[in-house]
Amino acid sequence: MRRHYLPYVPTPRGRPPVRWTDTQEPVSCRKCNEHWEGGDPALTIACTGCNAPAHEPCRRSTGGNERVCACRDEAATQLGLLSRCEGLSWDNRHVKPLMLRAAPVPTALMCRSVRTGAPVSRFVP
Repeated sequence: MRRHYLPYVPTPRGRPPVRWTDTQEPVSCRKCNEHWEGGDPALTIACTGCNAPAHEPCRRSTGGNERVCACRDEAATQLGLLSRCEGLSWDNRHVKPLMLRAAPVPTALMCRSVRTGAPVSRFVP
């Protein structure tokens, strides 16, 4: 009986999907409706969880970083930049997802790329 060998064919992985966000655009909490005109206050400090610098969104190795890491939110709360969310939540964190766009925003002051598989936000003009 002869052995059959299949040839090695590399599979194209492609580039991970990239979306764009402005870290200084106004944002609101979806639970308590608190509003921040200058953007998410937690993004003004560096993240100790994923090592993202200040004014950049959190990075995760597998993508899916539409929200700020919990340790960054907690650090911002301890520094007094954020208050606890008064909405019904078990962890008292604000729900403030990033607005994701398909292309860079030319008028944005802090437009950053986000590696994610999430679609473009429905509420983006």
